[in-house]
Amino acid sequence: MDHCDGVAHLEWWANLSTCLMRIPVRVAAAADDTAWDAIISPVVEGEAQEEVQLLLDADPVFTLRTADGVVATVAAEHSGDINRLRLRIAAEE
Repeated sequence: MDHCDGVAHLEWWANLSTCLMRIPVRVAAAADDTAWDAIISPVVEGEAQEEVQLLLDADPVFTLRTADGVVATVAAEHSGDINRLRLRIAAEE
């Protein structure tokens, strides 16, 4: 996926038919051009932050789905602010 800027969703799938969480994000290319910065919008607070953190701890691999239909499998991480994520293309197994 070469380009992904704008509104998108991170989806966490338990299996092929069950999406456990769908998180709206604003995505922009990171300065190093090997990743994307994603800001959860609207921000999650309280219990919702805990739920997102649990998903990241369980398996940080999400489906990134953009408004124009582009889909990629990405690994998400944060460094202290659960509402700001760094996304990288997930390694294929």
